[in-house]
Amino acid sequence: MLFGLVGLFALINLPTWLVCAWVLAQSLLIGAEVLALPRLQPILASSTSGPWLDPLLDNLEALVWLGLAGLWWLSGDPALAALALLLAGVTITAAMREAAARNGLSRFLYAAPWSATFAFLIFAQDRAGLRTGPLILALAVTAMAAFLARRRRTRAILVKALTDETDYRELAQNATDMIVRYDTDELIQFASPSVRRLGYPPTALVGRPISDFVHPDDLAPARRRRAEIFSGRAGEDQDFRAIRVRTADGGWLWLQNSPSPIRDADGLLTGVVSVLRDVTAQKQAMDALAASEARYRLLAEHSSDLIVHTEPDGTIVYASPACRMLGYALEDMVGRLTREFLHPEDQAENVPRRAAYLADEHPPNGDRRELRVLRKDGGYQWMETHTSAVRGPDGQVTGVISILRDTAARRRLEEALRQESAAAEAASVAKSEFLATMSHEIRTPLTGIIGFAGLLEAASDLPVNVRTYVDRIVTASQTLLGVVNDVLDFSKLEAGQVELSRQAFDPAAFVLQTVELVHAQAQAKGLSVNTELGSSLPPAVTADPLRLRQVLLNLLTNAIKFTDQGGVAIGVSYSEDEGGTLNLAVADTGAGMAEDQVGRLFHRYEQVDTDAERAQSSTGLGLAISKALVELMGGSIAVESQLGRGSTFRLSVKAPLADTVAQTTREPATTLSGGGASILVVDDVPTNRELARTLLTEFGYRVTEAAGGAQAIEIAGRTPFDLILMDLQMPSPDGFAATRRIRAGDGANRATPIVALSANVLDTHLEACRAAGMDDHIAKPIDPADLLQKVHHWSSAGDPDARA
Repeated sequence: MLFGLVGLFALINLPTWLVCAWVLAQSLLIGAEVLALPRLQPILASSTSGPWLDPLLDNLEALVWLGLAGLWWLSGDPALAALALLLAGVTITAAMREAAARNGLSRFLYAAPWSATFAFLIFAQDRAGLRTGPLILALAVTAMAAFLARRRRTRAILVKALTDETDYRELAQNATDMIVRYDTDELIQFASPSVRRLGYPPTALVGRPISDFVHPDDLAPARRRRAEIFSGRAGEDQDFRAIRVRTADGGWLWLQNSPSPIRDADGLLTGVVSVLRDVTAQKQAMDALAASEARYRLLAEHSSDLIVHTEPDGTIVYASPACRMLGYALEDMVGRLTREFLHPEDQAENVPRRAAYLADEHPPNGDRRELRVLRKDGGYQWMETHTSAVRGPDGQVTGVISILRDTAARRRLEEALRQESAAAEAASVAKSEFLATMSHEIRTPLTGIIGFAGLLEAASDLPVNVRTYVDRIVTASQTLLGVVNDVLDFSKLEAGQVELSRQAFDPAAFVLQTVELVHAQAQAKGLSVNTELGSSLPPAVTADPLRLRQVLLNLLTNAIKFTDQGGVAIGVSYSEDEGGTLNLAVADTGAGMAEDQVGRLFHRYEQVDTDAERAQSSTGLGLAISKALVELMGGSIAVESQLGRGSTFRLSVKAPLADTVAQTTREPATTLSGGGASILVVDDVPTNRELARTLLTEFGYRVTEAAGGAQAIEIAGRTPFDLILMDLQMPSPDGFAATRRIRAGDGANRATPIVALSANVLDTHLEACRAAGMDDHIAKPIDPADLLQKVHHWSSAGDPDARA
């Protein structure tokens, strides 16, 4: 259009300088519009200024034409002034039309500039006396059409650009993600307001290179990516990649970067738009997860246990290097099914267990079991497996992890332990049998020694030297009996075969009776024995008086034995703490002990006394047995001693309060008359039968002897007796079999009381006696008082109440 108007001006013979001036002005105007348009687009997009600034661009052009019209008018050329005024009117009309369309004004505003322009042209024509109206009109119409076409094209381009720019800016202004646009030189052209979360205002980023904000370690990869985008080697849709971006305070945030290229109408790359999202928390979680996975993988790689991860169908997806214990490499197991490695007998059990795990149900037999796993060499190896379910993010079971441990060594150890346990049990049985045999073999002769020595000791017409010999025999035999009893007691304690017999008793009377048993021994050495009964003693407590007396007697006899001058003191008190506790103390004025001696005092077979004669009279088991018995009764024992100043033993046992005291009546042996009761004594040792006959006949009993079990059965089958005393260990049949035969028969002694008279005193023997049908047991060596008491009890002829 510009060149067309130049030609038209030449036809009407306009001066050349005027035409050149017009061309220069129009070129400047078009150039200014082209340069200013991109800078004004952000302003044009404004919601307040945009609707009016767009028409003002047209008004700038109109002002140029009005200026030219004024110059030509003043120069005396009204025709050229009218032409310039016409072009100004066209431009103003376009601006007013745009403003009217935007603001709803009347079409009058669109027609008014045209009316004013034509009125001015007519006025100028009449004034100049020219008749150029048709030409001016044609020029006006041509110019108007040309300018309107050009303006319409320019306006369409501008409107599209403004619309796109407005939409993008609205998205960027309201987006939670950060949006950054930069050109091919990496200079930031735009930053959305959301970059403020980095600590920067958007304007602080515009014009700066992106390298100012990207971590140095991430810059090179980011540039390679941009180079791929610029060169077209990378696709438009890029995967999100995280980069570190500097914050205003100097820190770093991980941002997920999604770059997209910007291209012009010809497809050339003009820049990049990146959408950035803060993924710092996710990145830290992923790093922590990766670190955790690395740690677990490290544990799995170095674990001696085999770790296997399988999918729901049983396919192995991971096996730890410990699979080498079975001879496999990793690739030998991964991808195969678990059942391929199980023994056929174990596969059947494995199927329901795996199904239970996948159904999120607990296995019926727990999660630990042993199974046989196939080795690469074809053999099977026992392994213990611990299985657990693997769950996905939704909590659903996605697989199973099994930890397998080689149990071959453990099985060998268990087998060795079983063998050792069997050997220990056999040794224990052998020991028990040995002790029973030795006890029987020692007690049997002791029965005669102690029994007949006791009879001699009771004689009143013995010479002095003979009585001395008898006393020595009695003392030695009692010592030997004490040794045997200690060994048996300790063996029972070691085997856990000692059972307590708790009953109510009077603690004060218990202590006084026990002290009375050692009073003669203390008097023989010229020692005093003092007893102090505490005021808090209750009338009755519950404990095992027999075992407690055994402990107290051991402490008293030791105190007397190791004290040469002074005396022994016994103190007893009671405390209701912990359900009731009976406290006893035995103090002496003897030689005392050094600290190292006190430390080993309660050890078995330990003797801290240096006196050879006293040491030979002890097994070294007394205090060890006492300690074990006290602890069995729920108590404790301790000692305080100073060398040269004596010792004090303190013990306490649990003894709850009791309501009544169990009454026991024990008549003196001298008052127990046999009343002519008939007794059958069965023993294969003549000495024992003779001793029993001597003791019993002296008190009026009628005694019949049997030398063995067969003879006892024969005699009992034809002669009634009030009581049968039965030895246990005899030639066939033994005492147990003989008793069962008598009880099973229909003879006169089927219901006669049978009391065991034996050197077998172990608990197993006593239980066997009761099982065979015996009513009681008398231990050898025979205690005359015990013998007479039980014989009187069971032989009260025809008196059922006496046997109750």
